[in-house]
Amino acid sequence: MSSTSTFPSAPGRESNRLRGQMDAAGRGGRTRLVLTLEIVGFGAARMLLRLAKNALLAVVLCACAASTLASFKDLAKYPAFERGVRLERRAEAPALGALRRLIPTNYEGRDIARPVVLVALFLLAMSLRGAAFRCDSSVARLRRRRDQYAKEASALLEPDKLDRAKLLEVYADVKKSLDKHKQNLAFLSIDVVDSTGMKLGEDPGIAENDFRRYKRMVEDILAAKHAVKSTWTPDGVMICFPSADLAVSAAQSVILSLEEFNRSVKAIKRDFAIRAGVNAGEVFCDAGTPMEEMTDRVIDIAGHMQKHGIVDGVTASKHSVEPFLPKLALKDAQRLVDGCPVYEWKKGDPL
Repeated sequence: MSSTSTFPSAPGRESNRLRGQMDAAGRGGRTRLVLTLEIVGFGAARMLLRLAKNALLAVVLCACAASTLASFKDLAKYPAFERGVRLERRAEAPALGALRRLIPTNYEGRDIARPVVLVALFLLAMSLRGAAFRCDSSVARLRRRRDQYAKEASALLEPDKLDRAKLLEVYADVKKSLDKHKQNLAFLSIDVVDSTGMKLGEDPGIAENDFRRYKRMVEDILAAKHAVKSTWTPDGVMICFPSADLAVSAAQSVILSLEEFNRSVKAIKRDFAIRAGVNAGEVFCDAGTPMEEMTDRVIDIAGHMQKHGIVDGVTASKHSVEPFLPKLALKDAQRLVDGCPVYEWKKGDPL
């Protein structure tokens, strides 16, 4: 279904500027979150690197201390120090053995495996220290960026940047844009009477097929009557029309078409019968909004007209059909629905 209406868009320049500010602030908030996560990550890496560096330096110091103590001739007089040296020797033995298997360690008759290991551990500790410093620099840089984003976002949304006159200008601009989307449209609500009861005792596949055929029949009529958009519930439909006379005419066509449908098309026992309600008024509408997402009291009243309507008849609010009464065969029903006087047409009445 295609609309015959044009749907304006684009709020004015000032509201676009404000929307841009809000979008920029939102992006800044997301960027600050990412930066905060990166700061946490680099901070954790820095802590681990420092712990690893300190552990390696402690190993180097312990090994140097053990080597120095082992050189004392009277070490045996001090059992505690002697036990420490023995423990250090047992701890370093696997590493020294592995090193000796990998590279030559006997230099001019001297075993240099221990000095090589200690120097390697020291250099690794210094490398970890450098990596920790680089993490420090990254944390400081990311914090500066995060603070800058926070400052920019605060400036974008700072209340005194938009004084009262500017806010009124934005309000007027947005209201003008919304008013362009406001249109006088008519809404037709159609529902199958006792659709649940019609399916009792019937083959589910046959019943489903009949309701599918009913839906196709209704959609063909809606297209012929220039419906703008529609949305279906399981056995009911709400349709938007450019004018109330088209809505009433579409409902009448569906009711009259059901006579042949019940006689020649449907296979279940009970006949199809509907109630139809029509209401019109100004609503906000644009081409991109699906019917199911439109909400307005005008639409609600159309649904209530249908619920309180007559079987195989059309129930319409007076204000929606009054301009078309000379060409519509509607009668005053002498009752109110949602405070609206009601006009009706039922099957058998002249068109």
